[in-house]
Amino acid sequence: MNQQTRTHTVGLIAPGKIGLPFAANLVADGNAVWGYRRGSLAEFEAIGGMAARSPQEVAEKAEIVFTCVSSADALDEVISGPHGLLAAGRSDLLVVDIGAMALGRKLSARETLRRAGIEMLDAPVSGTPPMVSARKGVVFASGEQTACERVRPLLTALGSTVVYAGAFGAGSKLKFVANTLVAVHTAAAAEAMALAKAVGLDPKLVLDTIRPSAASSTMFNIRAPMMAEGRSRPVNGTVTGLVDVMDAILATADDAGAAMPLLNTAKRLYERACEDGYGAEDIAVMVKVLESLAVPA
Repeated sequence: MNQQTRTHTVGLIAPGKIGLPFAANLVADGNAVWGYRRGSLAEFEAIGGMAARSPQEVAEKAEIVFTCVSSADALDEVISGPHGLLAAGRSDLLVVDIGAMALGRKLSARETLRRAGIEMLDAPVSGTPPMVSARKGVVFASGEQTACERVRPLLTALGSTVVYAGAFGAGSKLKFVANTLVAVHTAAAAEAMALAKAVGLDPKLVLDTIRPSAASSTMFNIRAPMMAEGRSRPVNGTVTGLVDVMDAILATADDAGAAMPLLNTAKRLYERACEDGYGAEDIAVMVKVLESLAVPA
């Protein structure tokens, strides 16, 4: 059990691939966890969570609410919808968004909450579901520092490394840097594995040689074994989800005047994967896209 000064009653909106292991760790730490999502909450209840009928009910039950929704539109609905967080009428609530989306939309959500007297933190996590389950994610917390310190013990249920990045939005910016590397490194791993197959190398030899070498990366270590076996399951991060994050990254980069030639090139490959019907697959499927682009000798 992760040691905390006291347990909390917390809420979790949209417990999915990252949210479920997060919730399991929170429950294991002795916290009472209320959750809401549009789909089934059976898995959430099976790990000890308590199902709510709406974001409003979550806000009525919990003192701290974590949101992990898939889009800015979904976050707006969670906050301002007919049965959203604001409908609970609480000004003592603390909202922590652990997802990744366009920074401007997240800033707008924060202002909406602040007008109701509610503080919001930006604390996205870098890591796959198995990493979160093992508390090996990295959390980029940003916003009002006292509030960040208040939730730090809870954020360790995502990962033992919780970085205070600074003012609200700095966490998302760090997440964008991290996901730039995820996207580019995975595309590079896919290209390398496609090359290895094309020239007739034994996949096991490639894995055993590259993983301990200076040429390796975390993405290679995670995805190359899947690529070698032609697997894109289990799904730890979808192609569609990464494309959405890349859109947010490139918009932020454009505003800052940063050149992103590698990410732009990688994004076109991920978009090709979506066009080929792989959008819901794990990003390890990118090796199939690279193989499909091969020119017969």
